[in-house]
Amino acid sequence: MKKLIPWVLGAVILTLFSCGEPIEPQKPDTPTSVSFNVQPTSLSFTGEGGTQTITVTTDSKNWKAATTGDWVSLSSSSGSGNATISVTAAKNGSERRMLTLSFSDASGLKGTASVSIVQEASELPSVEIVPSPAAFDGTKRSSTTYQLLIYSFADSDGDGIGDFRGIQNRLDYLDALGVTALWLSPAHPTGSYHAYDVNDYNTVNPLYGTEADFKALVDAAHAKGIAIYMDYVLNHSGSGNAWFKAACSDPESPYRDYYVFSDNPTADVPAGKIDNYAGAKNPGMGEWHEITVGNAGYKGRLHFKVDWTGKTKFVTVTQTTEAAQKSNASATKWLWIGSSGNVGLYETETDIFEITLDVDTDWGFLVRSSNSDSWPSGTKYGAPQGSGPVKFGEAFQLDNSGSCGDITFGGSKSYYFASFSGSMPDLNYGKYTECENSPAFKALAASADRWITEFGVDGFRLDAVLWIYQGQTTANQRFLQQWYDHCNATYQATGGHQGSIFMVGEAWEGHGTEKLYYKGLPSCFEFEYWGALQKALSGSAGDYASTVVGYIEDHLAQRPGSARTSFHMTNHDQNRAASDLGKDMAKEKQAAAMLLTSGGKPFIYQGEELGYWGTKDNGDEYVRTPIMWDKAGKDCAKKGVNNKVDNSMLTAAISVESQDADKNSLLNVYRTWSRLRNTYTSLGDGHMHQTTAVTGGGNSIAAWTMSFDWEQMLVIHNCAKSEKTVSVAVSMDNPVALLGTASVKGDSLTLGPNSSVVFKIQ
Repeated sequence: MKKLIPWVLGAVILTLFSCGEPIEPQKPDTPTSVSFNVQPTSLSFTGEGGTQTITVTTDSKNWKAATTGDWVSLSSSSGSGNATISVTAAKNGSERRMLTLSFSDASGLKGTASVSIVQEASELPSVEIVPSPAAFDGTKRSSTTYQLLIYSFADSDGDGIGDFRGIQNRLDYLDALGVTALWLSPAHPTGSYHAYDVNDYNTVNPLYGTEADFKALVDAAHAKGIAIYMDYVLNHSGSGNAWFKAACSDPESPYRDYYVFSDNPTADVPAGKIDNYAGAKNPGMGEWHEITVGNAGYKGRLHFKVDWTGKTKFVTVTQTTEAAQKSNASATKWLWIGSSGNVGLYETETDIFEITLDVDTDWGFLVRSSNSDSWPSGTKYGAPQGSGPVKFGEAFQLDNSGSCGDITFGGSKSYYFASFSGSMPDLNYGKYTECENSPAFKALAASADRWITEFGVDGFRLDAVLWIYQGQTTANQRFLQQWYDHCNATYQATGGHQGSIFMVGEAWEGHGTEKLYYKGLPSCFEFEYWGALQKALSGSAGDYASTVVGYIEDHLAQRPGSARTSFHMTNHDQNRAASDLGKDMAKEKQAAAMLLTSGGKPFIYQGEELGYWGTKDNGDEYVRTPIMWDKAGKDCAKKGVNNKVDNSMLTAAISVESQDADKNSLLNVYRTWSRLRNTYTSLGDGHMHQTTAVTGGGNSIAAWTMSFDWEQMLVIHNCAKSEKTVSVAVSMDNPVALLGTASVKGDSLTLGPNSSVVFKIQ
């Protein structure tokens, strides 16, 4: 056996080296992935932050950790093998937040793990808003107009009637109120306290001062950056106007064409002969008034016999020498005649009434079936339209329709049209397609030219523009465009003026009609605005911004680029805003803040800034109250409104003197918010837009933005009588105005009842 071992061993060796390539020794496998097991897989932190731990079990020799946010820190962000890591979250001062903590192999081997981390917001402190507006630099950026009544604003000479010097003496008050223009009530001679029946367009009312006084007022106002707008009455003049007197006294007078006359309106209106109607058959407003040219009266003894027996009534007048009779105190039928007044007739037979009288009258007589001091419907019997004077000894048929006129003894009859009253006859501009060529247009335009060129007025408020052509929109549009173009050309030709003349029309109608008047004028009063503002102040404010923006956009659609919407609460023809708001001072203050932070051109009515109340129930004077300047009321122009004032309102507490000293008064609210509008161009002359940056709070929240170039303001009003909280999606770091109370907590804004705030935002 021993001899065989070397041979076998050699055979084995030979076999190993003779059967192909040599065999390499086996090596261990190289890993392509790693495993991670992280516990827990989610962490939750309170808003106060803190530290929690996680454990990492892994076969990675070189791992790393990373987060998707910067509000957590790790005790270790890399390592080898198993580890315990501390995760620390910072305090959360805003809102709920989340991030992911991820683990992976630093060498690129497959295998990851993640931990979700959530942190709630901490309970933030509520910070009261303290507004910090920019300092007013003296440059007025607003377009706020103050409507004042010359006769009741301020009296300078102690006669109880307001005047030009009184206004000039109070320009500092108006300047402090931030106004940039004054709308003056008609400044012309007049037959009434209110002055809308103009008797001379070419001069001023001597009760208010002289033309030199008026010019001094305009110049002094301009020195304070305040424009002057005159109230101009184009629809009608006063019956005391020399033009109208001449037209009535002589049918051949050239002034006859200045007014709307007809010898027989009943026939002329349906025949389309009245240019003033512009084709309308029934304008729906106004009446025809009778005049007699020539001697309409009689002086002497006459016998009157009234026949009341049939459906048609007659009167027969005869000259007589029989004895005159006294008035029958128990009469059932009367004559209304000249200086005798109401005279009772005697019933001589059934339904036959007679009397003999000494007559001395300049105009004629009427028959009455009532002895009332007024004229109840159907009690006045007179001459039918188109009839001539009574003829002695002949029965004259009586008419008791609303259009009957005086029964005269002579002269010729005619009729003039008046939209409002017989004391204000309508002016006639002829066919609207040629209105600028009419004598009345030329005369009124020449007068306006004088006020622009010689006195420097900056604009006009046009009264009752709907009725120039009796509610006919197309006709009125063309007339107003002709009028505006003429006045604007004069304004620009005077030199020294920048831009165009301002003109605003009183187109007192619903928005659908009113907006169409922007075809003729750059501005009209939006009478629906006060209703929208009252609705908001009642707590239904959600659509306030969209409504107001809609008004502005509709006007711009009619007059692109130059339309300027005029917004106001109330004026001299409406119940006072304070009365409409139930004398709720919180609402009155917020009404001021909302008006002065909205788009358009705001108007403030005399006394509105003081909280005056009043209704028209007892006469228009009660909504045209004079300003109470001091606690004693010594300069209060009460005579300017015929001493018709509410003395329970005009007390020391409501005076300018008292409110000036009270920083929380309504007057000082107006001053604060008007100064804000003048400080920031975005508020004074910016664009109003709806906003989605404010959510929540219910329907009582009105919010919008005002912007001009890069400057933007966020305006928020809570119109509820209770506290409301809203979410605001923009920075509230820069509050510039506050009415009431407001506080910020994170992105939440809490507004007190009837509270308002404005933020300047980027």
